[in-house]
Amino acid sequence: MNKLKSVDGVEILTVIDNYIDVFLPDSHEVKRPSLRIDGRINQPLLAEHGLCLLITVYDGEDKHNILVDSGFSALGCIYNIDTMKIKLDQVEAFVLSHGHFDHIGSILKFYEMGYLPKGTPLYLHSTAFAERGIKDSSGESLSLPQLSKDQLQERGARIVIKDGPSLIGNDCCLLTGEVPRRSFEIGFPIGWRKAGDEVIRDDIPDDQSLIFHVKGKGLVVVTGCGHSGIINILNHAKALTDFDDIYLVMGGFHLTGEIFEKYTEQTINALSEMKPKIVIPTHCTGFNSTMKFAKRMPESFVLNSVGTTIRVFA
Repeated sequence: MNKLKSVDGVEILTVIDNYIDVFLPDSHEVKRPSLRIDGRINQPLLAEHGLCLLITVYDGEDKHNILVDSGFSALGCIYNIDTMKIKLDQVEAFVLSHGHFDHIGSILKFYEMGYLPKGTPLYLHSTAFAERGIKDSSGESLSLPQLSKDQLQERGARIVIKDGPSLIGNDCCLLTGEVPRRSFEIGFPIGWRKAGDEVIRDDIPDDQSLIFHVKGKGLVVVTGCGHSGIINILNHAKALTDFDDIYLVMGGFHLTGEIFEKYTEQTINALSEMKPKIVIPTHCTGFNSTMKFAKRMPESFVLNSVGTTIRVFA
């Protein structure tokens, strides 16, 4: 595999996330959407329990556009894309972080409605298509919506299955593929999936993240839900690239709910030792855990909101 390129800049636009606040101010490397346009209040954006990001990578004269995930509902991302007047016709790679329902909501609509041109490659892990579910606190089993390879192909998706690390965007982005689990992080103990005729614990092996390296800054790591554990992911990113400096980490850290919240302090301790300049917990990090990051890492913490653009340039 070729080496990850160091790039001139990365922009990350939040198309959809769990939270929105129209009064958040701009700050260094953080651009918020305008509340006003032509002297009037702008159309509101929507938030939902899901994630969708549009990433633009700057490499000299070249730009590479990468779409990540597609939210929970079939229409939330579509509405926000229309409202923000985003064009996806230049997207060269669509990356699915994993196959859970809150990341695949608009995936068929993107192709079906022509937002993504037919043939746009969709990068995912083979387990993203698994039949899977969760057990709630009472022990009751709940099946989750399943991603269909046939339906995607019928709508024009070019499916690219990669279980290991792979480079996209002319080597400007590295997909982690499956992430080794080596830290205290517990994965997803409430999950199950079918493997042949067996039902097994689902630790979400399809959970993958995106890695960039910005010249003079360091690694920019973007997660979906972070089911692999954010510390495992960052350690894997460093091992894959031979870069040690984490400049920015953004995405779901999956620390919501009583099962996962108890690991928040340990996670913050381990993350603090890596000294990232910017930490942006989103989506499934959860309110309580997000507030702990804000309190413990005030110099690096950024509160995400739908429509926010993060800009990291050399």
